[in-house]
Amino acid sequence: MKFNIFSLTLAVAAVFSLSSCEEFGPVFTGKYAEPEPYRVYTDADFADCKLVTIAELKAMYTSGKPFNIEEDIYIKGQVNSCDSLGNFYRSFYIQDETSGIEIKAGKTGLYNNYKRNQWIYVKCKGLALGAYGGMVQLGYESLDPQYETAYIDVQLILDNHVFRGEMGPKIEPIVVTDPADITEMKYLGMLCTVEGLSYADEVFAIFHDDAMPEANNIYVGEEHVGNHGIRSWALSETGCAEYLEEWKSNIPALADAVPEPINVSQYFDLGSAVLQVRTSGYSRFADTPLTGDPDKGVPDVTKGSNVSLTGVMTIYNDNFQFTLIDLSGVKVK
Repeated sequence: MKFNIFSLTLAVAAVFSLSSCEEFGPVFTGKYAEPEPYRVYTDADFADCKLVTIAELKAMYTSGKPFNIEEDIYIKGQVNSCDSLGNFYRSFYIQDETSGIEIKAGKTGLYNNYKRNQWIYVKCKGLALGAYGGMVQLGYESLDPQYETAYIDVQLILDNHVFRGEMGPKIEPIVVTDPADITEMKYLGMLCTVEGLSYADEVFAIFHDDAMPEANNIYVGEEHVGNHGIRSWALSETGCAEYLEEWKSNIPALADAVPEPINVSQYFDLGSAVLQVRTSGYSRFADTPLTGDPDKGVPDVTKGSNVSLTGVMTIYNDNFQFTLIDLSGVKVK
């Protein structure tokens, strides 16, 4: 048999072309191989440091003045978030009895190592304390003037600052029923259940137009009136393409919008207060309709006025935002 170098070249090229077309989302939501048993840290391992509460740590930050922590202090809290369904990205949140804070770990698939309700110790010396949109974060020194903190990213640095403790009791969410409590700064970063909500039939989303590189943002819902045809918690790339096909004739600005995962804010009312529920276009439940999914036990939130949502309270530029961990946190009474 003659060795056909041309056929071999074509075969190799075909293999590489197939692999290069495969798409990867920014959040890994699979399951890694079971890791080796890890050391479980306890309070005794941090006797040489000073324990401060999360509220005390956050109080050290002055708006607009990020800084590197030089004191030998540490915080201890339980994980209250989970990125397994892709609605949290490269960060996780911990809380103690005083407050909650975002840890900018800079990794995906964090739920494999930092499990919900697990105790976490964070040695703060050498990390940076800053904020984004008013949300105080613990990360690494940022070299980008647009951001006050950077993701920790490097595994060695992460291992030298973030330590896993034992599994704690299940965190009971703070129940919020008073409209004034939605805007309470003390609940930021904490697991909350907001009860008595009604769907406001309002959305906000940002699309992009590649033909306008200088100002390519297309804002839908700035006027806070109507849902503009967005009937799901968010839009995956596929969901976005279907939405644009249906709605670009109704919204002329969307004529050249690019199909891509779109984060969507859905609004809910609690008396005179408004809760903005922001969902990532990369989340696994992005395309789940607000009218529910009976097969998955997801209720219809568009009818009735007694919706209950459980998630993590955050803020962005004076807008209090709510992030669902998964749709099990959605209830209708």
